[in-house]
Amino acid sequence: MAGTDYDVIVVGTGAGGGAAIWRLCEQLRNTGKKIGVVEAGPILLQTHAGNLPTLRFNDYFLNPKISRHIGNLLPDLPGAREVIGLGGMNLFWGLASPRMFISEWLNYPIDRNELELYYNIAEQQMTVTKTKYPLSESFLTRLWEGGFPEATIIPRAENLEPAKYGPVVYFSSISFLGSAFMQRPFDLAINARAVQVLTDQGKVNGIKVMTPEKKAYELKAKNIIISANAFQTPRLLLSSGIKGRAIGHYLTIHSFLSSSFQVKQPQSAVGNSLQTVNLLIPQTEKETNQIQFGISERYKTLDNAAEYHASTWSFGKVESRYENRLFLDPSRRDSYGVPEIQVHFSFSEKDKSILAQLADRLNKAASVLGANKQPEICIALPGSDYHVMGTCRMGDDPSTSSTNRYGQIHGVSGLYIADNSVLPTTGAANPTLTTAALAIRTADYVSRQLD
Repeated sequence: MAGTDYDVIVVGTGAGGGAAIWRLCEQLRNTGKKIGVVEAGPILLQTHAGNLPTLRFNDYFLNPKISRHIGNLLPDLPGAREVIGLGGMNLFWGLASPRMFISEWLNYPIDRNELELYYNIAEQQMTVTKTKYPLSESFLTRLWEGGFPEATIIPRAENLEPAKYGPVVYFSSISFLGSAFMQRPFDLAINARAVQVLTDQGKVNGIKVMTPEKKAYELKAKNIIISANAFQTPRLLLSSGIKGRAIGHYLTIHSFLSSSFQVKQPQSAVGNSLQTVNLLIPQTEKETNQIQFGISERYKTLDNAAEYHASTWSFGKVESRYENRLFLDPSRRDSYGVPEIQVHFSFSEKDKSILAQLADRLNKAASVLGANKQPEICIALPGSDYHVMGTCRMGDDPSTSSTNRYGQIHGVSGLYIADNSVLPTTGAANPTLTTAALAIRTADYVSRQLD
């Protein structure tokens, strides 16, 4: 790769990077344009971890060789983790793919109809579906009649269609990469850590990478798309001397509650088939939070009443504030010589109020569903939502945003961002679908610039 002049290099292969690579390969498939991809880590898995039934998912994910518990070094985000490897955290994500609540779109410098278009493209490529079982209707009816008319099935990135040679049920960015390669070839370097963005007179001209043996290479490119994650992307920009008042600032996450409880319903109402139901109470104008339910059956005997176990994952919106930020720690450097990061983060009074409202909403929903007792609610450590966003957020004003409406860094031609860091907010919605949609849009823009 060091001897090639690339038209585009994508740094990182998570949800945003994978989406950008797929779209670039689709748009440029009949051209001679050169596409390169660099990934800091190794190949960990060849599919989403959930597609490997013999893998102990949680134990594997928590293995320090697989996911790095960076929260150990970030007192304000003690729950934070990251995965450095092909596919990134998207190898382990929970598949929930709701769109942002419509009022949150006002925070984006993009026309609503255009964002709708890219949501549609991302949903189709990620096989986002709402799978309804007979049991779904039963519990949805309880929620609708109990004061939650907005309740619905969780949109999930999973393909439940039968396949002759075994399905890839759970979507990950590995699927993006496979689809990309089916369109056209691209160069891929793993274990290639990006350590510096190379620029000249306000224009990007390449990226410097290092191998685990600390051998350095300079890769030339007309355009660079950085998709390293919301921690590593601003770190790379700041350590490269890229200027921008908002870079690293406006860090946001989701407040996060979890709980579990039992509900019962006569088995005769749903038949004998084992089912798992995924339900969503989404954000509304009144409630800036969302609740996800996973409800599964646990039979005592087939002719007895079924016992259902409900697990919940509930997220609250967190304000985007300048003072919540990521910055370089000059006293610590990694083995590549790049300064480590530190974070200043706190919840505002409004954030705390939203969290309290979320707990009340969760208790009411559990009661409506038929919980046998009030659920015990766990407040998760900040950062354990794994939804860090905003550290290179998009906008029209360079004083309050890092990139323009196409993800291009203000003042640096050819340098783009395509990961969670560009999101000004997603309200209470999971960020992955929105990140993928915006990454596809950025790839389209870059492709047009190459014409």
